[in-house]
Amino acid sequence: MKKEHFQITKDYIQLNVDSKVYSKETIFAAGYVFLDKAYILLDSDKGHFNVYLYPQHKNSDLKKLALDFSNELMNYSHYFSRAKNNAEAIKAIMQRALFSVAPSLVQEAEEKEIQDLIKELEEEEKNEKEKKQLVPAKKRKR
Repeated sequence: MKKEHFQITKDYIQLNVDSKVYSKETIFAAGYVFLDKAYILLDSDKGHFNVYLYPQHKNSDLKKLALDFSNELMNYSHYFSRAKNNAEAIKAIMQRALFSVAPSLVQEAEEKEIQDLIKELEEEEKNEKEKKQLVPAKKRKR
């Protein structure tokens, strides 16, 4: 049986948020936006987060408050999803921006990358030599 999304009382509204749909970070981000609109209490229960919104202003529409909170959940869920998908592009843009400010960083990064590649090649060469030494002499003659 599906759990109700909202439970309204006289003083607050409770939202049941599925943790498979929205992460804890998403709920925190949405809650942060609501700090000036409501007092927020959180707890979790068997795959759900319970969000209690106590309005800071009298005569607040509790259902509207909950629906606005739900919209923020969607907003931040989308934001975090896009940020995760675009992380490599964001990293590249930030590196270019930093390198344009301090060109010496480019040279340092290139030198480090070259040193890392040399180490990798040396490791591969060492591993190949070790493999050849393990092959019995009869097999090598073939």
